[in-house]
Amino acid sequence: MSAGIKKILKKILPVPFLKDVFLLFNKVRIRSVDKVLFPEYKIDKKEFSIYRNGFPFRESGVMLNDLPENEVKVLMRSWYEWTQEEFLLRFNTPCWIEPDYGWAIVEPMRLVYYSLGVSRTLFQRKPSLYRFFRKKNILKFQRTISLRDTGEENYFHFYNDVLTKIFFLTKQNIDIVAVPVIISKKLWDKKYFQFYLQHLPLLSSINWAVQGPDQYIQSNSTIFCKPLTHRIDLWNQIFNPITITGHSGVRKKIYLTRGKTRLRFIENSNEIEAVCKRHGLEVLDADHLGIEEQIKLFAQTSVIVGIHGAGLTNMIYSLNCKVLEIFPPPDLGYLPYHYILLANMKGFPYRGIIGERGKNVYSGGFYLDPVRFETELTEFL
Repeated sequence: MSAGIKKILKKILPVPFLKDVFLLFNKVRIRSVDKVLFPEYKIDKKEFSIYRNGFPFRESGVMLNDLPENEVKVLMRSWYEWTQEEFLLRFNTPCWIEPDYGWAIVEPMRLVYYSLGVSRTLFQRKPSLYRFFRKKNILKFQRTISLRDTGEENYFHFYNDVLTKIFFLTKQNIDIVAVPVIISKKLWDKKYFQFYLQHLPLLSSINWAVQGPDQYIQSNSTIFCKPLTHRIDLWNQIFNPITITGHSGVRKKIYLTRGKTRLRFIENSNEIEAVCKRHGLEVLDADHLGIEEQIKLFAQTSVIVGIHGAGLTNMIYSLNCKVLEIFPPPDLGYLPYHYILLANMKGFPYRGIIGERGKNVYSGGFYLDPVRFETELTEFL
């Protein structure tokens, strides 16, 4: 589908509706057309330097018994049986890294699924055949390391799925300074990436291969990897060198809201914000703050209440706080695990609450009962 048609559809149809249609369409494609157009380049497990199926929840030591007896606890418990791949692959077959999503392609059009951390999901798009066969802007390397990954431009996934790879590789004695390291131009341009480029000495020593939006990278030997999610040893290597200044004796309580354009917002936000203000919480949107502002603010924070979203990642800058996460109603029993694991890594008390379906199914928002919320908030505080 062309970019022009996508823009037109976004103007006349709700984005959540379009996402549902895309997932259904992609599900059908994966089981039919994609098997012909995008066959997988098979890799024997013996070719991996590291390969295992880990249990992120079990290995993190999350104590679900500390959670209140509610639906969040029930759904979170289901994650204990969830496994995730952790791997290191030295891929010595010549391949192309395409610019849109970071897929590695072995000609004629076989996809290396281990070039992306979560490549087998319904939401992961396939590369453009048309663009691949008409490629002109090409960078050639003998060896590379690819940090391209699904969600790489998201604030949370930047830490969890990009930066952690660097320290995962160094732990395996991979010299990441001697080999060009591939990232997307969109990520390179993010202010938080530039902040860490200046403040983490290791990053400034890397030979970055910044891949432009129309640029294909040809590599004869490529390293792909994926550490297990929320590995505290890797996260600590990211944040320990960061000097947090400006925190005083003042301990702030904040409520993280979200704008409607980013979806997953609370339809009756005025009522919820009024409740928060009555309990002394400052209402703000982390998306409107620069990275240094966020670091300074969250270093002073003792209470974080927020809608599930990347803004909650900033709890990592707090010295000691408690976290109340607000979820939209889950589809098919799914409740994202990111921030309960992050709170657990930091040793912070955690609590969750789930909202209800909104009046408009495809608004992208949801409803949260203000009376119920105030009861939960009072107990939480």
